[in-house]
Amino acid sequence: MSINVWTDPMQHAELFGKPVLFTNWLILRDLVPKGWHCYDLQGTQNNPNGHAALVDRENIFHTGTILSPQPLKREGTVSRRVNGSFHLLGEEMTLEQFCEKHDLEYPQDTREFILRPASPDEAGLFYSMDAEEDRVLGTVGHLRIDFGHGGKEFWHTWWPHNDDQFNTPEFKDILQRFVDSLRQDGPLKDLKAMSTYCWQHGGPITEDKRSYGYLVEVGNYRLCLRCTPVMGDYQGYLYCYDLHQQELAQHRRIIGKATFTNGDQKEFTSAREYLQMIWEELPDRNITGFRFETLTDDPEVKKAVDDILLDFGGEGNPRRTCNYGLAEEGKRQLQAAAEPGVPHQYEWFVITEINTPKEQHCQELTLEDAIQTYEDSPQPEKRLGVTKNGIATVDLVCTCEGEQRFFEDYKKLASFREDPVIATAVERIHEKLGQDAPCQEMQMGGM
Repeated sequence: MSINVWTDPMQHAELFGKPVLFTNWLILRDLVPKGWHCYDLQGTQNNPNGHAALVDRENIFHTGTILSPQPLKREGTVSRRVNGSFHLLGEEMTLEQFCEKHDLEYPQDTREFILRPASPDEAGLFYSMDAEEDRVLGTVGHLRIDFGHGGKEFWHTWWPHNDDQFNTPEFKDILQRFVDSLRQDGPLKDLKAMSTYCWQHGGPITEDKRSYGYLVEVGNYRLCLRCTPVMGDYQGYLYCYDLHQQELAQHRRIIGKATFTNGDQKEFTSAREYLQMIWEELPDRNITGFRFETLTDDPEVKKAVDDILLDFGGEGNPRRTCNYGLAEEGKRQLQAAAEPGVPHQYEWFVITEINTPKEQHCQELTLEDAIQTYEDSPQPEKRLGVTKNGIATVDLVCTCEGEQRFFEDYKKLASFREDPVIATAVERIHEKLGQDAPCQEMQMGGM
């Protein structure tokens, strides 16, 4: 276990007649204030819990860690014997309190990027999401990182999101400084450094503790680094979010609103909170004057509202979600996607580990990138498809339990069947992935 010297209390102590701070745990060296000195206390085989010597680092007989405002041994000296000069002074204090007590200038934390471990609730920020979630979160893009075969290289690929519209010069400058900083002295230095960092800082975001997550907010951006310090995997994914765009999207995405006789009003951007409010307030509507208005065109939300109203009246809702249909704008866009002879936008995607908690989406790819991503994935469950004009979607090939199948639903869907770009892409996919695999129909399409 390790501590953060900037926030966690330590024990006031004396070593070699000088005041120091002591902890039984490790002190992360990347958190040591500039100009200060950090050492480990070392036990012996005969007395593994004793404080026999002061060393730079000790792993086997570690008996504590010392933080000192002045050096306690000569540079280059391997160790210095303690000889009974270490004494605890009986009180706990923070670094700031220690400086105040000994009339020392409190050091400034000069790090520009201060990572914090992710909580389990934040795990979703470290993986690709669908286009709507990307819009709401203001996703700029993500960086995929690989340390190479020896664990000391640095290969990286940038994947834009939201049509790369948030990838501004300001963001590029922050991203470059962030990566440079973590490559110099952090988890992106090499595979060994990443493994050590994860062990010391914690922050697992998967149940098997194979991957760890760290976040930092700088200016208008939130950077989310996923670390998987395992040879053979891509060791890093860095997801980047524009907080300003996120705030704007939240304001634009009002699900519904509620009013009361006393003048209270509330707007909802969370469908769950909006539906919960209706369910809780509906029984008392004659007393409170509760009224609500659903503003979203989302068919699932509209159906859920009707479910609550009909259930309150003792009835079931006979209508399915699909009966609520698309909004007029959605219908217009779907018709436009089927028009021949006009330019369209195509976003290829690959989904792996389908219908599992680890499901991952690689989106907004070119056709060649999608084919390569699909081929490179070792997962037994994966799918490759395309979204046209951001509204019509179809799958073209998938692997299920190790068996690959091509789909021909594109021939039946108006948005795809007369599209020469899709026809050419299907030929390319068959050429690259093999033409002998069986074909089957799979009803897809729609939003």
